[in-house]
Amino acid sequence: MIYYLLCGFEWEDGPETYMPDQIGCQENFSVKFSKEQHTERLRLIFIDMFKAKYADSRVREERIEITNIFKSNSPFEEVDIDGLG
Repeated sequence: MIYYLLCGFEWEDGPETYMPDQIGCQENFSVKFSKEQHTERLRLIFIDMFKAKYADSRVREERIEITNIFKSNSPFEEVDIDGLG
């Protein structure tokens, strides 16, 4: 299996019309496949997952930006950070 971590966000309008756009909620999605995937397909999957998560909001596909795609041959594991500090 090949595991991908897809990271990105949707640009949001600035608080005022004269202010620049700002980064909205950043999302990370993990997906796995039996064989390697093209970047464009991973981008479309990220957009679909983003739209599904924010189904009750108006998501504009053209404003979604992927910041990183990580690939691994082993599953991603969550690290417990409660003991840090």
